Amino acid sequence: MATDVAQAGIRDDAAPTDWIATAGWAVLGAVLVLVLATFRDYGISWDEKLQNTYGEKLISMYASGFADRSALTYVNLYLYGGLFDMLAALANMVSPFGEYETRHLLGGLVFVGGLVGGLLLAHLLAGPRAGLIALICLASTPLLYGHGFINPKDSPFAWLTLWALYYACRILAAPDAPRHNALVGFGLALGLALGTRVMAFAIIIYIGAIYLALAWARTKKPLPALLALYRLCLPVAMTLLLALVVMAFFWPWSVTAPLNIIDALETFSHFTWQPKVLWMGELVPSTDLPPVYLNRLLFFQLPEHVLAGLVAALVFAVLHVRRAGLDPRDARVRQYALMIMAAAVPLIGFAILRPVVYNGLRHFLFVVPPLVILGAIGIDRLFAATWVRRPVLAGVVAAGLTAGVAWQGAEMIKLHPYEYISFNLLEGGIEGAEKSFELDYWGTSLGEVTKGLAAYIKRQPGAPATPRIFVCGDRTSVAYFLPKGMEVTDKRADADYLVGTNDPPCREHFENPKDAVFSVQRNGVALGYAVDLRKNPKP
Repeated sequence: MATDVAQAGIRDDAAPTDWIATAGWAVLGAVLVLVLATFRDYGISWDEKLQNTYGEKLISMYASGFADRSALTYVNLYLYGGLFDMLAALANMVSPFGEYETRHLLGGLVFVGGLVGGLLLAHLLAGPRAGLIALICLASTPLLYGHGFINPKDSPFAWLTLWALYYACRILAAPDAPRHNALVGFGLALGLALGTRVMAFAIIIYIGAIYLALAWARTKKPLPALLALYRLCLPVAMTLLLALVVMAFFWPWSVTAPLNIIDALETFSHFTWQPKVLWMGELVPSTDLPPVYLNRLLFFQLPEHVLAGLVAALVFAVLHVRRAGLDPRDARVRQYALMIMAAAVPLIGFAILRPVVYNGLRHFLFVVPPLVILGAIGIDRLFAATWVRRPVLAGVVAAGLTAGVAWQGAEMIKLHPYEYISFNLLEGGIEGAEKSFELDYWGTSLGEVTKGLAAYIKRQPGAPATPRIFVCGDRTSVAYFLPKGMEVTDKRADADYLVGTNDPPCREHFENPKDAVFSVQRNGVALGYAVDLRKNPKP
């Protein structure tokens, strides 16, 4: 696809790469400043307490010389790698910030590192301008930005997978003699991704499929094709050994028995926890979600300009196939095949196999960066195609991208620190999505609600000496922010106050918005609330 414009006889008057590089550094610097300035704004997602403990147990296992093996049986988290959680546990030993603030800072830094990988990957595939566009699109995708701070598994996994794709694309550029630094980089990136989630093994399958097609295209005979396939796969197989060593360090359970990795894959396909998910206004068991579940969420949560770029990329891809076919001997065909498989195969697999998924896109967040990059390349190719023939249209493309990014930036500012709940204009924003889809399913608004409730109690004459709060949601997300002298209770009947989120499980506690003494709202939509039960003693 990256060669479509050149093959069509269109001259690509790209801007000088020096200012593009400067712009890229400026974007990365601005995002880094935002991370450093805002990481303390985020509440605690309900998964973080368990993840935090898992990281501490893994560190304890190594520090005790494997005497403490509790990490290998802890809840169900031993089924996941502990890379991020181990790093967070180590960071908390020296950090001047609170344990969760430190985790959020680390998550934000991982996000910035992921942006670098996205920039390099798009640059490799389509040139420096496409790299800059991809960087801007990735940084301004609310779904990616918001999850970066509060999602300790899926966000790091998405970015590590992207780095593995970058090195894999470098290997695919010269499969017969891949550079050693590309092989080592791939092994490390894949190992770190596997040290987060086992799904990273899919990249090996994609590469194998591409090599099989390449071997057949070169030989057209079964036995020579098998020999060619062996020669192609051998360097990658050697890097797989490095990846497994890295994986084993951050996911020790995976190597305590020969079939543990397969057991993990099987468990994730039929997970025992099967919550109900708000889908098109109805609560649907996660086992009964329709095949279009992920596709529809992507359509409504990806920025509009990214969706337009994906359409443009599809058009250029079709034109290329009609003109030149799909020859796996072309390096660009191999690289784009990998990118397309990384984005599409998980979605197709979900539609066919229907595994259990949790709220929203979080377990499939790793398909979003490849989609955004492909959309950015589509925008870049559209700009290049119009620049020579009709510069005015190229100006329209540039203006559309600028407007789209500016709109997303404005929405992210309004939603902060709940960027991950964003929906695009095709769904009418979060206002249109409120009744159809879950918004703050991580419960991160409970932190802001707790601070607001504490201020309310402080202002009230005759407040209880030891206020007791009932939580509809994760208790840690509230208890961590409570001032001294206030406590959380498990029984609503014993509580003076209630805090909760506006998602379905808590709505029965919040029948009338006027009952709230404090609420967190974005764009007119309530995300979390606090109720004075002394004034509203509902059962």
